[in-house]
Amino acid sequence: MPNFINEAMLSEVKVLVDANPSFILVDPAKLSSSDTLKLRKNLREVGARMKMAKVAIIQKVVSAPAAKMCDGGRCSIALVFASDMIGASKIIADLAKEDKITVKGGLMDGESLDIAAIKRLADLPSKQTLRGMLVNILAAPLSGLARVIAAIEKKKQGGDAAPDVAPDAAPPAA
Repeated sequence: MPNFINEAMLSEVKVLVDANPSFILVDPAKLSSSDTLKLRKNLREVGARMKMAKVAIIQKVVSAPAAKMCDGGRCSIALVFASDMIGASKIIADLAKEDKITVKGGLMDGESLDIAAIKRLADLPSKQTLRGMLVNILAAPLSGLARVIAAIEKKKQGGDAAPDVAPDAAPPAA
């Protein structure tokens, strides 16, 4: 007979996976409790969430390609859910460089991600940076036009402001 706690965990993880089609699988076995708290805090800052569960429970809930990533040794594994996968992958990649966690893989928009794909994802600019780049690209023609108009206006004012005095004429007496 299945354990009540396992059934509750299975339903909770199933709800999370159904609500978030994109996630990263990590093995946080090497993390201390303070590092785990710091990781959860950093993930919350980018809008991500980490859920620990038994490998058997996760394998029942995720798709077949993601279930294959869960194989290998440990009895528990963590799922990192995020709306901004780039921000979450940056945090995960930093901890993987420090050899504090092991990245197993992930799933993004129905496509399975291997470890190299998650590292490439972490190398991309953040969502806010990409938005800023887009705004700059869209605003460049308008700002160029504004500069040209300002230069024309400045040239007209500079030309009108000069007195129309003949070079032979003497300066007016004060």
